[in-house]
Amino acid sequence: MVRSVVDEISERVKRLPAAQQRQALAYVENLERTARGDGLLAFAGSIPPDDLAAMAAAIEADCERVDTADW
Repeated sequence: MVRSVVDEISERVKRLPAAQQRQALAYVENLERTARGDGLLAFAGSIPPDDLAAMAAAIEADCERVDTADW
């Protein structure tokens, strides 16, 4: 009988000591946060407004302009 990945993980985690089970849980929680993109939320609002304005101006000035000598 073929076991699912979840069943295999569950069986292996059950055999670990409690401290390592907590580590496994923390790892899975981290994977969930990464999959949802929660890690990026830590950076929200971290770019100063002046830098954002400079980036927006650079994008506006240079985007949609083709440099034929570059190709």
